[in-house]
Amino acid sequence: MPRYFINTLGCKVNRFESDAVGMALTSRGWQETKQPADADVCIINTCTVTGKASVESRHHIRQTIRKNPSAKMVVTGCYAQTEAEEIEKIEGVDAVISHTEKHRLPELVIALHEKGEAHFSEDRNKSCRETEFKGIDVDALGTRTRPLLKVQDGCNAFCSYCIVPHTRGRSRSMPMAEALARLASLGARGFQEVVLTGIHIGCYGLDLTPATSFYALLKQMEEEKPVKRIRLSSMEPMEITDEVIDLITGSSFFCDHVHIPLQSGDDTVLSRMKRPYTTARFKELVTRIHDLSPETAIGADVIIGFPGETEKQFENTCAFLESLPLAYLHVFPFSPRERTPAASFDGRIDGETMKHRTARVRAIGDAAKKRFMEAALGTRADVLVERERDHHTGLLKGVTSQYIPVQFQGDDSLMNQLVPVTLESVSDAGYLTGRREES
Repeated sequence: MPRYFINTLGCKVNRFESDAVGMALTSRGWQETKQPADADVCIINTCTVTGKASVESRHHIRQTIRKNPSAKMVVTGCYAQTEAEEIEKIEGVDAVISHTEKHRLPELVIALHEKGEAHFSEDRNKSCRETEFKGIDVDALGTRTRPLLKVQDGCNAFCSYCIVPHTRGRSRSMPMAEALARLASLGARGFQEVVLTGIHIGCYGLDLTPATSFYALLKQMEEEKPVKRIRLSSMEPMEITDEVIDLITGSSFFCDHVHIPLQSGDDTVLSRMKRPYTTARFKELVTRIHDLSPETAIGADVIIGFPGETEKQFENTCAFLESLPLAYLHVFPFSPRERTPAASFDGRIDGETMKHRTARVRAIGDAAKKRFMEAALGTRADVLVERERDHHTGLLKGVTSQYIPVQFQGDDSLMNQLVPVTLESVSDAGYLTGRREES
């Protein structure tokens, strides 16, 4: 029985696609191994959203080859799309697969193993031009307690700093009937929560014939309710319409968790980023969600040190973040990416200033997270229990609807179940401890 190893870097969409590759190989008689040294074929699913991500991708490729130089090495993902020339310089790489051919990855892996057929996609090193939604032909994925379901891929926005439209291609959607069928399959297999994901998920359906919308998809899912709850991945501000807000805040079917990329709290910087909204619009959006559902966890992405960001503009961002009812922040130092306009912008921020600003905004995020978690103490929440215990404490672990990590005492029969828990204290490790309540 041939064995495969997959290392996934980057976003939830990459994780979904790695799961699909793994399931396809398993259905064809392959066995997964968690150790590259034991594999016949190693697959690295890369990321290049930042310079650090690209460096980490190269590191993982080289490290995996060192651990098992006799294995066939396959590299795919966003770094493989636009920087294949750098990958091909690494001795031991047998295949570089672009996003255009990612749906063929299982058959290409099998051909590489059985016939020694190396494969290098013709459109590697180029911007992805894919316009058709293509999936790997497997049953609905369910390898996690909270499986992912990718319903959209690609992006048409071309923000001035972002490489993703070049690596992923144009926005494209899974047909609604297929999305609903896959969700129903996951529900029939006993999964309690599914994470709906995509690159620019709010654009779902605009490319379909006839065109539909993200709201229409959510509404249909809410009407059918094939699983207990749906968690939404990141949604762009302009796609979170009033009808979407009313739907997700008014139904227990959707998790009380919304992630909205902000990127900057200064309007001039937002304009240079080519972000199509103002801070006033963003605050109005967050305030409306909070007013309708105060218990909802609202998170945001922030890019620090965008070229030309002045001290005053940075202070505007800090003050703006502190004015919002946020539950957490994801903070990223600006990273210039080739093929994007911002890579050539003047006014690059020096390293020490970047480090100081990043640390300060992360501290704002830490304070917001602490306040949000403390506010949950004494309340009762349904915790979706994961399939394995915490390695350090031995306790059951899971997440609430708000994505708060929780640990508590209980037996293994509670795994993959929604369990009512009273939240009692905040641990030093950043999770809540609780007490199971009898339902």
